[in-house]
Amino acid sequence: MEEWFNTYSEKLKALGHPIRLKLVIGLMGKECNVTKICKGLEIPQATTSQHLAILKNKGIIVGKRTGTSICYSLCDDGVKEMIKELMHKTGAKSPCDES
Repeated sequence: MEEWFNTYSEKLKALGHPIRLKLVIGLMGKECNVTKICKGLEIPQATTSQHLAILKNKGIIVGKRTGTSICYSLCDDGVKEMIKELMHKTGAKSPCDES
């Protein structure tokens, strides 16, 4: 049980940055490459890559190479459900849906 607390404590820390939270919400239900993520969230590529690396390191997202780019997607169902519930309870919308 202690391992679970340690693991999710680290995942929650990773989600504690606004950019990383936006990235995770933006990846809900879809795969996306860095170029599309940068454009959709209006975040510079270097910044995006740094934050994606943190999320990947914590096991929240995975990257899959397709040709010359890497497509990222959520891989942690627990995090996905937690974010969905949080968005539902607060009425939050995906930052990718804002125009």
